Amino acid sequence: MLVNQLQDRLAGLYETPVAHAIADFLVTDSRLAQALGEDDEADANEERLLVRESGDTLDVTLYIDARVLAHLDERDPFARLDGENLNDFLIALEGVSHFNYLVWNAMHARPVTQLELELQAEVDKFVTVSGLLRVQGGGGSHEALLERLFGAVRFLDQDDHASGKRYRDANRYAARFCRALARRHPTQQGQPAFLNELRRFYRLSQNDKIRAIERMAH
Repeated sequence: MLVNQLQDRLAGLYETPVAHAIADFLVTDSRLAQALGEDDEADANEERLLVRESGDTLDVTLYIDARVLAHLDERDPFARLDGENLNDFLIALEGVSHFNYLVWNAMHARPVTQLELELQAEVDKFVTVSGLLRVQGGGGSHEALLERLFGAVRFLDQDDHASGKRYRDANRYAARFCRALARRHPTQQGQPAFLNELRRFYRLSQNDKIRAIERMAH
């Protein structure tokens, strides 16, 4: 199942094993996702991480629309990632990234903010897509991918809303981090220095992530 492949790929990349198989927490019916949610926020999205905390208990459900997963079954991105399946791949990848990051941090009793989730997901998109394209022989320039992921984007929420500001901040910080990665590690995959930098960043708190990104600009 594609979500299991993505979960294993991210867990291996960051050396952050998660003790829970993501498929066990996955729903694909939008009506069920809406019923499990606590409000109407983002009910039109094709991916949502639904979280409910009660004392020491964390209830987590990942919703990825059935259409997205069906399309990726038909056009396997691990065989060929291209313009036909990239958008759906990014939707699924974002959901898996959110799930892994939240659960791994919860396992280590570390709090997580919504901004952290969005920021890490944006980084995961760049690293995963660039790695797949390179393996498949369609890497092209990092600049083109950076523009696709961070420049040519449209935000559904206005920038004066909390969610709109959060998505824009995550996009901006991730773009700066990924540009710095691409500049310092042009061949990326397999380089110990590249992997070490990614893994250190993954484990930083939100404030430390932002401080690290701001230092990269100087």
